[in-house]
Amino acid sequence: MAHFDLSLYETVAQRLERWWAKYETGRIITTIHHYDGSTIIMRAEGYNNEDRLIATGYAEEVFGNSPVNKTSFLENCETSAIGRMISNSPIGHTGERASSTEMEKVNRVNSAPARPDSHGSATPKQIGFLKSLARGKGWDDVHLLEYIHRLLQVDDIVVETLTAGQCSVVIDGLKK
Repeated sequence: MAHFDLSLYETVAQRLERWWAKYETGRIITTIHHYDGSTIIMRAEGYNNEDRLIATGYAEEVFGNSPVNKTSFLENCETSAIGRMISNSPIGHTGERASSTEMEKVNRVNSAPARPDSHGSATPKQIGFLKSLARGKGWDDVHLLEYIHRLLQVDDIVVETLTAGQCSVVIDGLKK
């Protein structure tokens, strides 16, 4: 797997220095866009000196997939979202679009073992997302299980024993 030379990428701290130099009275707002207990997606909004929204950025992190994400995955996600927002703003970036923080994540993912195929077990991320979608519909575990049995035409399966492929089918069904 290819690893990236992180020295070619700007840090989020460097981007923030440029941001505050340009937008001294501007502001940055971060919000949680999605959280299911294991995965978080955050949105950062950047406002200029006239308090006009000029850029947004999103980032995603998974709890425990790196040493920093075992203790600070929310903070790590927020930092990445801010870096993306600044990169998308009029002041842009001074090198590669991605920040060094984001490229560290790419290096982590490239070093991780391959994900299971559709016949392997569903990932914790898939199961968490599936349960989140069901909760969004107001379903309890029994209702979800009945839905899975009807959809997959099986009666001997529980959420935790779904394959990755089965979980994808259920997720797609819940999105409708």
